[in-house]
Amino acid sequence: MLINYSCTNYKSYRNKTTFTFSASKIKQFDEDNITSIDSSLTSKNRILNSLVFVGANAAGKSNILKSISYARYLILNSANAMRDKENIFEDPDNFMFDEAAASEPTTFEFEFSIDETPATLYYYAFSFCQKQIVFESFSKRDINDKGRLSNRKILFERQGVTLIKTSEQFTKLNQVFDLQPSVLFLSNCGGSIKDDLCPDGKAAIGWFQSIKFANRNNNSLDIYDDNPEYLDIAHKIIASADKCVKALRFEKRKLDLGVLDYKNPDAVLQALNKSNVHNVGGGLRLSDDGLYIFDIKMAFSKKKSDGNEEKVELSIFDDSYNISSGEQKLIIYLAPIIKTLKEGGLLLIDEVETALHYYYSQLLIRLFNDKDINCHCAQAIFTTHNTRLLDENLRVDQIFTVEKDNKGVSTLSPLEESDNKSPRKVHKLSERYIDGLYGGIPDIRFEEIKKIFM
Repeated sequence: MLINYSCTNYKSYRNKTTFTFSASKIKQFDEDNITSIDSSLTSKNRILNSLVFVGANAAGKSNILKSISYARYLILNSANAMRDKENIFEDPDNFMFDEAAASEPTTFEFEFSIDETPATLYYYAFSFCQKQIVFESFSKRDINDKGRLSNRKILFERQGVTLIKTSEQFTKLNQVFDLQPSVLFLSNCGGSIKDDLCPDGKAAIGWFQSIKFANRNNNSLDIYDDNPEYLDIAHKIIASADKCVKALRFEKRKLDLGVLDYKNPDAVLQALNKSNVHNVGGGLRLSDDGLYIFDIKMAFSKKKSDGNEEKVELSIFDDSYNISSGEQKLIIYLAPIIKTLKEGGLLLIDEVETALHYYYSQLLIRLFNDKDINCHCAQAIFTTHNTRLLDENLRVDQIFTVEKDNKGVSTLSPLEESDNKSPRKVHKLSERYIDGLYGGIPDIRFEEIKKIFM
């Protein structure tokens, strides 16, 4: 589970910005909104199941989620990119409104626990600047023989292409992989190395792989392909409100393009351009044995003139004129949501309310804040503009406000630490937020805007 996260010099986050999943001492909604992990982790054993970031448009809510996504991409792909003679650090998304930021490092820091027996706390951080890694560090704290949390053990530290500290397992890893200026050392643990060569590295890579994203460009179709039972769950959720939807069906259809070698992408692309394929569902997937169309069909009942009924199926992608954009989004988003709830991990959901009714947005948050549903240590971060969601059984330590100043610098602030504004139970958080007590609201002055039209 993610405990603490920080980023520096990424997009609108010029300065070091930190948030935590570690629960405060308040007892509100403890039973459902908190997961208690190994008690030996002392103050870090009560972990929040979800966080909500709220703020004005362009304040930087999406950017904090993008920073996690970007860091994950670098961690999981830098080694493979180097083998393909690519440097994925060439185009950093550092702060753009200060020329000095281009020559200063971008930094990401993660503190997370892996729910083993006993649990282990890991700390991983890296910085890069001007296409090269400046610093990388990986350490851990585990439970000692006395059942207490041990001191921090350095697994490795590097400065540039020099290992300055290293444990036995990463010394062995270094005998297989040399340090490269554009390859994170941890990234080498994501390949085909043996599990016993670098077990801590393998465990950390597995944790980063468990981070998922709910957006329209995610791999929902692949999730449903691998887990057809998840689509049944998605159907039951949608059909609970829309009784017209009789079923959801995953479709995987092979295209006959007459290509002899589907491992040759140029030949496949040339054949596809010559074909008359127009409707391609949710997209195309290329396998060694052919090209496939992936799609999701929504089934309805149509009454015939003779009084009988027949089944009608519509593609949620190709028949979007007849399919609600909200239901389409919900089906796509539910794939990583259900997978995270079933398998654990961290899920990032940007603008949870977009195209969705308030009650569906509320539902998605409640799924993670229910101990009977969320029983695999799943976590989620939601961004939203819908302030009413702040009143839905959320603790104040689960809510962060996001603001951007006149220099384009975003700031993330925990609601719980708002000076002299601690809410009481009788107050609605949404009302106090709208009244400007917590910040994070757009400064819209109607009289000044009115003058523009005069």
